[in-house]
Amino acid sequence: MKLKIVKGTRDIYGDDVARFQYIEEKARKVFSLYGYQEIRTPIFESTDLFAHGVGEGTDIVGKEMYLLEDRRGRSLALRPEATAQVVRSVITNNLMQQSSHLRFFYFGPMFRYEQPQKGRFRQFYQIGAEYFGVPTPDADLELVLILRQLFREIQLSEISFHLNTIGCQAPDCRPSYKNKLIAFLETHADALCENCTRRMHDNPLRVLDCKNDSCIAVTADAPKIHDAVCNECRDHFSELCHMLDAHHVRYSLNPRLVRGLDYYSRTVFEVFSDNLGAQNAAGGGGRYDGLFEIYGAKVVPAIGFALGLDRLALLTAPEKKEVKPVFVVGTDRASVCKLVAACREADIICHYDPFQSSMKSQFRQANKTGAWKVLILGEEELKQDLVSVKDMQDSGQVSISRASVVEHLKKQLSV
Repeated sequence: MKLKIVKGTRDIYGDDVARFQYIEEKARKVFSLYGYQEIRTPIFESTDLFAHGVGEGTDIVGKEMYLLEDRRGRSLALRPEATAQVVRSVITNNLMQQSSHLRFFYFGPMFRYEQPQKGRFRQFYQIGAEYFGVPTPDADLELVLILRQLFREIQLSEISFHLNTIGCQAPDCRPSYKNKLIAFLETHADALCENCTRRMHDNPLRVLDCKNDSCIAVTADAPKIHDAVCNECRDHFSELCHMLDAHHVRYSLNPRLVRGLDYYSRTVFEVFSDNLGAQNAAGGGGRYDGLFEIYGAKVVPAIGFALGLDRLALLTAPEKKEVKPVFVVGTDRASVCKLVAACREADIICHYDPFQSSMKSQFRQANKTGAWKVLILGEEELKQDLVSVKDMQDSGQVSISRASVVEHLKKQLSV
């Protein structure tokens, strides 16, 4: 049997793991500053959760979800995104009854059947945040500021934000605009790609987001949604822009930005990094004030974002932290293992040779691990109940009693 990894997946190890951990560590720091708590949700849910929330007409639901059937014939889906899940958790656990507003963040794998490319996989990883209960633009501002601060923390300063408003479900807002857009697209149907022809009536806003050159040319003259939204949505977006200006956030208005999921309303945004090349979107998000209502719950204003951790990891170089491991060499396995365990229990990074090679070979291994000190348990040391501690920088060596050697190392580490 020839073992092969599944297309669109990868093993993450070595420096890649270090990059993931670095970004996650910085994200935890920033989220804690803003009062966000971690939430962990299952990697699969009822298919209906995503079909109703994300949207039947979206590519995610129609083409990209990984579906499975359990032993009782129920349709389940590996999660393609996490917002619908977090909302489900808030509803099923009655969390909004405990507080007027909630803040959550998450890390984890998502699954979509799409064409793999640089930084994009079929099992991919996201960092996300969700903010529930606050309808005013300061919630929108907060999410943008979190993103800006997180990118600064991971030393990516060349970023920019694209913003748009896609209105709400009031009759004189997005529904009215959709009718105008459909009428426009029908007059240019021959120039649209096959995908856009198919979704022109079911999900017309997605046509604005198409990357096909012909569709881009057609929609350049399409009605602009920010000109058609209701007064309340227009005021919300205008206030947000004033707040962004006051906080010196660099952004541009993008009338083509609609995002790909049906649950979005009002503010939508994306964050870009010049370091990612042609496919330079690092993540995005927006408001989804109507998603709770779609699931039959009381309306809760909400906003969130998600970042592609795989793509961010391409750009980061984790800070090099000084580590000071020790290496135990010796002739008696039991004594070596006992000293190794004592060091590790005292939070000292400690290595040894489990194969008990020659002392010369053990010293070579100590060099390879970059050991700060080598703890020697030779025959003479064992007879006298001592440990010879060799400094690998200056080759100095001292003898310490076995009972006090760990304390000796801890004092040196604390200097």
